[in-house]
Amino acid sequence: MSSSINVSILAIFILGFFCATSEPDSPKLVDKACAWGSTDWNSSFCLDVLKSSPLIISAEDLLHLTLSIIETGLINATRTQIYIGEKLKGNIIGVESKSALGQCLNLYGQIIGLYKSALVNVEKHKLYDAASFEFSIAANNAEYCQGWLLLSGISDADVSSGNKFIKYLSLTGYTVVNDLIISDWLIKK
Repeated sequence: MSSSINVSILAIFILGFFCATSEPDSPKLVDKACAWGSTDWNSSFCLDVLKSSPLIISAEDLLHLTLSIIETGLINATRTQIYIGEKLKGNIIGVESKSALGQCLNLYGQIIGLYKSALVNVEKHKLYDAASFEFSIAANNAEYCQGWLLLSGISDADVSSGNKFIKYLSLTGYTVVNDLIISDWLIKK
């Protein structure tokens, strides 16, 4: 009996934390989204990424923050994919460079598909765990593209910036949607 009371108290505490960070335009919501413990994580860059989007900084709760991250990711992944496509149409020196950019073009097609799927999973089906998986794959795809650039010796600041932006946005989306999973579970309890 006392363990169920303890679980209820814990659930109320955690739910209270989520509600406290869900105030409109809450900087706490964005700050928490960027608070990773990884040694190679750049929290200030993450905050710059999130604060660069009016959609994200105006998010009122975890659901809207997740949806805003998805929309911002779709916009930026599409821009990067278009840029890569234009580069492929130009005069690229070497088959290796063309191959690497072709791989990046394909990876960005997948990233866009993953973000579209995450949008449907979050907005319509409430399948937050599926969206979490999609964010994870999108982050990996951005890193794979960066790896292709490095392997082929391509130094393109625009593609590299797109990769870093999508990586941070995707990993932040992963964190936020996982918080949404917990919040949703607590509400249903």
